[in-house]
Amino acid sequence: VKLQEKGTAPGVAASGEADQYAAVRRIMTSIGCAVEDAPEATFSGIKITPGPEIVTKPSFAACPAEYKSRFPEPSKIKISGRSSLVVEGNVVIESLDLDGALVIECEEGAACGIIKDLTVKNKGWKKVADNADSSPEYIRIRGYCLEKNETKKIVFKKMEV
Repeated sequence: VKLQEKGTAPGVAASGEADQYAAVRRIMTSIGCAVEDAPEATFSGIKITPGPEIVTKPSFAACPAEYKSRFPEPSKIKISGRSSLVVEGNVVIESLDLDGALVIECEEGAACGIIKDLTVKNKGWKKVADNADSSPEYIRIRGYCLEKNETKKIVFKKMEV
């Protein structure tokens, strides 16, 4: 905590996770998506920008160059700072207004899933401070647990023949 106050990155689980989310946000904003940063939060004395949490699985985009084809109309993508987005598989997101939690999965072998004109507003997921000794280690090292209040889930399924 004292090193963070002096400008040194903390290098702990919470900050590493937040940095990963920030990297995806930067990629998305660099191609023209509107992605808000969440207000700074503190967990176990460590300051982080907690969101939005955007997880793109390698089956969706394995490198930054692939984001342009996955978000072909980036000006039509809006993600609030409190949102959580998880995308897996062969999906193209043409237009999305997200304020909450959304999980999109496209099963292997399914036709390309296309998201168009989708608006999601729900309670979403929230980081809740948790420093209890009785909590699992993966919670204690972050200083918070993720409370999944409400999630919209879209699954593109493989057609059975």
